[in-house]
Amino acid sequence: MLLKLLGLPISLPAAGLRFCFNQILEAAEAEMLDDAPVKEALLELQLAVEEGEIDEAEYLEHEAMLMQRLREIRAYREARLREQLADQTEESDSGTVHYVVEQGWDEPGLP
Repeated sequence: MLLKLLGLPISLPAAGLRFCFNQILEAAEAEMLDDAPVKEALLELQLAVEEGEIDEAEYLEHEAMLMQRLREIRAYREARLREQLADQTEESDSGTVHYVVEQGWDEPGLP
């Protein structure tokens, strides 16, 4: 008990920093998993090509980058889901396994 009290000047700031880093990590992951900005950029790109602001070659180049980003988001989501399922399976004492099913993409042209 005495060692804990003496260690407070070091352990408290360390715990605060750990909390802050965990919050930053959660915010970054939430932003990384959000595909809405990428879909919005695709819509803006479509509008730009329809209005003649950019040509077809530039459109295809930007579209390919955005579609790749959507695939990366999807792959990361699937990897996180697999990790969560593996953790749940390990923690399950009764032998019951719970599965989470995500709905597929609504965007045409996505795998």
